[in-house]
Amino acid sequence: MTMVESTGSRNVGFTRRSFIKGAAVLTAAGALTGCSAQTDALVEGSAESAKAGTEELLAGVCRGNCGGGCFLNVHVRDGQVVRTSARDLPNTEYNRICPRGLTHVGRIYSADRVLYPMKRVGERGSGEFERITWDEALDTIAEKWTGYREQYGNQSIMFFYGSGNYALLSGSCNSVGAFVRFENVLGCTDAGLDVDVGTGYGATRAHGGADLANELTDRKNAKTQILWGNNPAISLPHTLHFMMKAKENGTRFIVVDPVFNANAAKADWWIPVKPGTDGALALGVLNVLFENGWIDDDTLRNKTNCGLLIKEDGMFLRMSDLGVEPTETTDAKTGKVKAVDPPAVWDEAAGKAVAYSEAIAPALENVAPIDGIAVQTVYENAMSYISQYDTASASAICGVSEDDIRELARVYHEDGPVTTEIMQGLNHYRNAHYTGWPVYLVGLLTGNFGKPGAAIGQSEEYLPQMLYSNIVKACFPDDSAGNVASGVAGHLDTTVLYDVISTGTFKGEDYVVKSAYIHCSNPMVTMCGHDYTKSWISALEFVVVADMCMTETCKYADIVLPAAHWFEQKDIGFLFSSHPYLLRQDKCVEPLGEAKPDFEIFGAILDRLGLGEFWCTGDEYADIVLDSDYWKALGVSRESIEKNGAVRIYPEGDKIGGQVLPTETGRIQLYQESAVPNNVATTDFDITLERGLHWETPVFIGEDREYRQKYPYSVLSEHMRTHTHTQWWECGYVREFERGPVVRINPDDAAELGVSEGDTVKLSNDFGYVVMKVAISAGLPRKMVSSGRSWQKDDFIDGHFASLSSKDYNPMIANQAFNDVAVMIEKM
Repeated sequence: MTMVESTGSRNVGFTRRSFIKGAAVLTAAGALTGCSAQTDALVEGSAESAKAGTEELLAGVCRGNCGGGCFLNVHVRDGQVVRTSARDLPNTEYNRICPRGLTHVGRIYSADRVLYPMKRVGERGSGEFERITWDEALDTIAEKWTGYREQYGNQSIMFFYGSGNYALLSGSCNSVGAFVRFENVLGCTDAGLDVDVGTGYGATRAHGGADLANELTDRKNAKTQILWGNNPAISLPHTLHFMMKAKENGTRFIVVDPVFNANAAKADWWIPVKPGTDGALALGVLNVLFENGWIDDDTLRNKTNCGLLIKEDGMFLRMSDLGVEPTETTDAKTGKVKAVDPPAVWDEAAGKAVAYSEAIAPALENVAPIDGIAVQTVYENAMSYISQYDTASASAICGVSEDDIRELARVYHEDGPVTTEIMQGLNHYRNAHYTGWPVYLVGLLTGNFGKPGAAIGQSEEYLPQMLYSNIVKACFPDDSAGNVASGVAGHLDTTVLYDVISTGTFKGEDYVVKSAYIHCSNPMVTMCGHDYTKSWISALEFVVVADMCMTETCKYADIVLPAAHWFEQKDIGFLFSSHPYLLRQDKCVEPLGEAKPDFEIFGAILDRLGLGEFWCTGDEYADIVLDSDYWKALGVSRESIEKNGAVRIYPEGDKIGGQVLPTETGRIQLYQESAVPNNVATTDFDITLERGLHWETPVFIGEDREYRQKYPYSVLSEHMRTHTHTQWWECGYVREFERGPVVRINPDDAAELGVSEGDTVKLSNDFGYVVMKVAISAGLPRKMVSSGRSWQKDDFIDGHFASLSSKDYNPMIANQAFNDVAVMIEKM
């Protein structure tokens, strides 16, 4: 029996020499020794046309969900990747590569690569596996899954996915990736990461789900650009490039961030907000805007829903309440007939209640009862809440001075056009959706959206792929008899997984889950509540993980499948990129060992289950996805991508977003009458907190929380310059730069704790603990520490960083709260 055991503790020294020595065992030494930046004999070609001694340039896409999606030259010599470099895009302003993209050689030929199918022979988590054949692996999966499906139903198989590879065929492009077809054919349970959705969920209340971002090349048109909950110096260097270029040309650069970091160092003005209190800052800014009359009358009456009338039950007064029968129309998206019963306003010009769209001068205040129905306006409702956040009150919460709150309001009013860059920093707290609404309203109500230089939100360009692709036909295929794939059996958020798996029930009904297939994800590290994640994975009878390397999650699998590296397969870079292109991924080299593309693995599993008729080739899938009027109008097809390497997803010219808001009225919203939880565990919630503006401090780090008396240090969960989530941890080049995890502590806090650089400390709270070395950082505020959220269990001296966070969600939104964490610190 051949035993394969995972590499041991990562806390030992790691040199390039030892890395190459380890990689040589995997037949990769030749590639590593050929990493020098040579440019002799470069030829454009394909893997099939390789010639001995020549160095070919093939197309590659870096797509690990950092938001970049950089287009790369993959340099291949003698059948091995030897280096990467930036590849030209049609608009070369977008050319970019960062340390992650430069170190793919270290990833491909890592000593941690999974090269063969393996089955577990030790305890879960031990990393003890035995090599098996692909036939044995597939037969075992088919036997287990067939039994589960026959005995318990299709939902007994759970497909758990993350964001580890945003490609069309083998990746995890939500809504459109080939894995969705696999799920629908299998009819399994769908489960995912539950991350980074809180801020957007709240912001949608303001704008209805509009894309308010402008293309990055538009940053030059902004007079002011503001980073709010965004750290592009680390996470999105391509975005920062455009912002710095605009700054060099005179655009003012403002950073709202608790930490003095690389972005703040470049700022014209740094606003050090207390962590998790951005919503209070935004409400304070809104108060100043209203107080000074800086939101003009036309905006309030005709561009917002401020004139709509709210009844005492919290619902809008509609024309049917006044005896006007609803009409009918056909929904453009669904094709179904729906009733039209417009909200009413009091038209001061007509002296009566009319449909909002017919009003000339909708009243904003003091509307008398209408037909005996008492009402208040949305404006009155919003102002009753915003008025609580005068500058003194807001300042006391968020730590920003009253003068600075007033100045930020003035900037939005006078120094436009303003572009507000928001990413995931606001997302990582339990109050994220309460923060999203007021932060977005600041830009919306001051007119800083929908025009050159004026935008708000994330800079990612992915909506056309999700909105205009032929998703239905691609993801719901039929077989030769015309039977359509059954579709997923249901969706589960991570917060309910243990209860469902251990009890076989969900909300009082039978719901048996026996097995999971984990794709493009490393939940043992990336999810809040490490012990909880371990509990639900351990409760499963049969776990399959497909990955490129032996992650912490792989160690809990029963079967580990070797997934091919991105450069070892043909694919299309399709989603979540901060440039407006679909990109060609060549098959640059043959997969190492017996690794296979995820797309091929999906097809092989379905074949074993007798469902192979529902699958297709990669080319066929791409053709179906791109078979839509939108893509045809732009000349986008698989053939054009293969020919040109990169094709634009928008018409030529800077894309400007947000001109049309898909709200019920087409206007900015300061109130909603209904709310639907995005959390499968929720059975009841307080609707009064969700209809109008509401904000509260984070659950664990709010200074008004009693919890902080025992655990005085808030914890910032950092992205890392060299990692994307847990990706690149296995790269030896990266290990030379960042050898292991550290906790960064403010120097005054360190002195108070009696610790120095390099000392060992224990961070602990009610949920868990971790032991790490100390690094001193003067950029952190007092009582806040930070650490990279990319390390695995073997990297820590003891404990686990992911054990410090709670798995609990706000009832309205399933959203992991990585930064809603407080700890005590002890010197070891």
